[in-house]
Amino acid sequence: MEVRAVNGTKEPRYLQIARDLAEEIAAQRWAVGERMPPEPELASSFEVSRETLRNALRELEARGLVSRRKGDGTRVERLTPVQRFDTSLGSLEELVQYGRDAVREVTASEEVTVGSELAATADLPPGAVLARLTTVRRAPDGSAVSWSQVYLSPDDAAAVADDLDKSTRLISDLLRERTGRSTHRVVQRVRAIALPTEPAEALGLPPGSPALEFVRHYYDATGDLFETTVGVHPGDTFSYRTTLVRSGSA
Repeated sequence: MEVRAVNGTKEPRYLQIARDLAEEIAAQRWAVGERMPPEPELASSFEVSRETLRNALRELEARGLVSRRKGDGTRVERLTPVQRFDTSLGSLEELVQYGRDAVREVTASEEVTVGSELAATADLPPGAVLARLTTVRRAPDGSAVSWSQVYLSPDDAAAVADDLDKSTRLISDLLRERTGRSTHRVVQRVRAIALPTEPAEALGLPPGSPALEFVRHYYDATGDLFETTVGVHPGDTFSYRTTLVRSGSA
């Protein structure tokens, strides 16, 4: 792999090329919808292999700046990258960082009785009466990056009600502060879904768009479930990383 030194460290050459091309796109060297030069010409101009150039174009495609289709070449789609929300949740500390990186907006608060559909989706006991908070997380530029519904006991919801619009902290953190109950374990399930109507409207996307659904159950030190969150993230603006380590490895 071709690398070069950047600020004293080595990085793949394709990332530098991707940055250079992104800057040229932002400067409107090519208009939106215009086809960029063919790969051999671009590779020659940067004095790199075709494979390195392709990696750079894949990076631009991941940022939403270009589209690449066989027989049509590479076309400019946007002048600025799509806002992406990337997270790596390997610990409770990283889950807290997720809360800091995206600002919460509470759009609805109500009391609900868990029906059969919700029980199946969120693994909640049918017939339970819970408080439901509907929230939207926003990136620093104001764009919506996720939609969630949080289920709490009515007493716990009342305990944090005054803090929700003032704090970007996770609701589980607010509960620890207000009730003394701390998170000991989080069980998470992730699945691919077609975006339902309600979160689609909140996220400004067409219903049926690809999305990821996260269901998180928060347990305290005694093993009691005290918070359940059903979160939906657009499939093209959210990436999720997991690190797996072999048991017994050094």
